Amino acid sequence: MQRNRMAQIGVLLTVVGVGFVFLWWYSIGYLFLDWYWSYRISALTFAVLMAGPPAALTLAGFALYVVGRRAFWAMSNRPKGLLAIVGLALMVAGGFFITWFWAFSAYAANKLGPPYDKPLSYYLATSSPYFILFALWILSGLLIFADAVEAMLATRRVPDSA
Repeated sequence: MQRNRMAQIGVLLTVVGVGFVFLWWYSIGYLFLDWYWSYRISALTFAVLMAGPPAALTLAGFALYVVGRRAFWAMSNRPKGLLAIVGLALMVAGGFFITWFWAFSAYAANKLGPPYDKPLSYYLATSSPYFILFALWILSGLLIFADAVEAMLATRRVPDSA
């Protein structure tokens, strides 16, 4: 497969991975939630089941993009501004959800009473698969955004004619 095409598929998989999260959480996620509430699985297992498949999809997209990104940006007809917005959106979504999960972990550790009064490290550890998923969003968004900005700046440079 051409490296250019690999990077295109990588960007597409990363963006689809973000949408897949919500499809996964609000469809099959209810089955896992039922298992968690009935004490069939632990909180960490629940988090792995919820964040694992979207993280795998995002990681595959990130890897494909990294392999083919130089050939991808070498072509001059890429929509650089649109891809910069996609990268920025990935970073914002990842940052928002990391902050969200951190805040709710802190709330659970400080405000919930017995038998849920566990230390913050417990709640952060059980939410660690989500943190990994959202960090992947931030990392892939940062790389796509930086490459798009670099490509936009490279097209604006005028060679010296002296």
